[in-house]
Amino acid sequence: MYTGEETPRWESLATAAVVLYLVGRLGFLAFMVDPSLPPDEISHVGQARSQIDHWGMPRDSPASYEHGLVSHRPFLNTWLMARWLALQPAPVAAHVWLRLANVAIALGTLAATLAWSRRAGARPGDRVLVALLLTNLPMWSFLSASVNYDNLAMFFATVAFALLARYLDTRSPVSLAGFFLALTAGVLTKSAMLPLAALLTVGLVVSGRGSVLLDARALLRAPFARGPAVAALLAACLLSALLAGALYGGNWARFGVLEPAAHQVLPIEAARQNRIFQQEHVLRSYRAGAIDERQAVMELQEIDHLGDRAGALWMLRRASAMRRGEGPAPVGRLAYSAVWTPLMAERLFGVMGHRELYKSGGWAFAYALLAGLSLTVLALRLRTANQHVRIGTCVAIGYAAILMQLVNYPIYLTTGLEVEAVQGRYLFPVLAPLLASAVLVNAASLPRPLRLPVGLAVAVFFVAGDFPYLMSQAEPAWWGLAS
Repeated sequence: MYTGEETPRWESLATAAVVLYLVGRLGFLAFMVDPSLPPDEISHVGQARSQIDHWGMPRDSPASYEHGLVSHRPFLNTWLMARWLALQPAPVAAHVWLRLANVAIALGTLAATLAWSRRAGARPGDRVLVALLLTNLPMWSFLSASVNYDNLAMFFATVAFALLARYLDTRSPVSLAGFFLALTAGVLTKSAMLPLAALLTVGLVVSGRGSVLLDARALLRAPFARGPAVAALLAACLLSALLAGALYGGNWARFGVLEPAAHQVLPIEAARQNRIFQQEHVLRSYRAGAIDERQAVMELQEIDHLGDRAGALWMLRRASAMRRGEGPAPVGRLAYSAVWTPLMAERLFGVMGHRELYKSGGWAFAYALLAGLSLTVLALRLRTANQHVRIGTCVAIGYAAILMQLVNYPIYLTTGLEVEAVQGRYLFPVLAPLLASAVLVNAASLPRPLRLPVGLAVAVFFVAGDFPYLMSQAEPAWWGLAS
């Protein structure tokens, strides 16, 4: 638990070195990675560009159709990126300018991770190791230099974890308000934050018991008595809650779902200008028997993006095999979890975009061994861990279970593809507390003489497996000087 101790000078210097190394390599990636590689970056850049002259809620227009639906969707990332893009200096390309904003978001996520770690009782050496491991996790560092709403969603999620820990330690009503602001801002960024918001709220109620309502009432009774900053915080919390309620409640009332598909909002021809919708629409039509395989191939060939086109044709072949009754029968939920877990690990310890760079051989074995051992120790010692570690770990497990069984498993049953929609970045909202909890519990489990050498060995391994590995293994197609 947090003791309020001073930060040692060596820790400040070590953390500064981690940050400088992070900024340096993320800056390099922001300028050098080819724009076609990061996941969905083309769509996010296009959406921001289509809203640059519009200050209200994002709206659909002919300029936005090819980039997907922007109305009736979580809008905060698009809105913020559009505002940032309006400040773009002429010599810098739009996607690079937006990538730099995501680098700044990544730094905020690191700061929130360290704040949570301190509250959870991490010692100085543990905090430095947490910073090193997070910032050298291959998928996280690659995506942090890309334009993607997962970065902002992870920032708000990690801030929510940190503020929840601070509230439970201090019973500060202001921390409680900040916690709810982070949650509502998160669900305005990505709908996948909704289950996390529910899980964290349960954690708050169970841990805070009756004091939560008392603290909230005390804050609301006289908000201006605490100063203009607190009043502004409460106003922002109320506004974001109203916007989230209007977004999801309005969608449910109008479309019967929390997040509608593009064709539910736009004319079908407008919706089909987006390559991702076109892929999903054609495959859905083929599975329903509305079109034959020949027509499906012709329509998928119209997708301009080479990687998306190849992936869609591959999915069509599997759908065709399923129609003929060929291929393996679907496995049950338990067996699927044994497939899903290593796939997610592969996509966290490697890079998955429109090109992949996964670990293999000894690298893959070492990552698997390290992750397996550390999570096993965390599970065995969780009962005796402090409140923040228990909350962080249990929420992370619950979120992963929801993602696996309620999101990915139904997709697997529909497509017959174990790998479909299984991406490491989907675990980002719970990544920071899970990683930090594993470090804290495993470090405390080691004999004191072994903590430093083991920590250094793990740190060196993670550093070597991220940027140096990428630079040595990535093909020339990964790189393109942005201008």
